[in-house]
Amino acid sequence: MFGTISAVSGGRDPRSVANREVPEKVPLRPQGNEPVIVRVVWSDGSEEWRPARAVRWTTTHVMVAWRDSHSDPYSERHEWMRAGDVARSVSWLVAPPARPRPGSSLADPR
Repeated sequence: MFGTISAVSGGRDPRSVANREVPEKVPLRPQGNEPVIVRVVWSDGSEEWRPARAVRWTTTHVMVAWRDSHSDPYSERHEWMRAGDVARSVSWLVAPPARPRPGSSLADPR
């Protein structure tokens, strides 16, 4: 049932973001449109890292925007997240496979 986004929800994921957090003071105007990766914990307990855009920020929080359905502009979300859940880049998401060193016991025996 939740594997796909239904037309009834207007293309928007019906789950809410559990780790969103609004800062005490928020900037009133957009500050940019920077590509980021955000850690989202959903209301059902699942977790994902997803591409988004940082549009406002403070020293402790970032307002991010993303579309639940890339082709549907009405599915766009704007959520305030803790700065620790937002990154401009990461090097640990997909690590290359380990290559055995020549001469090690894991090297090709040919």
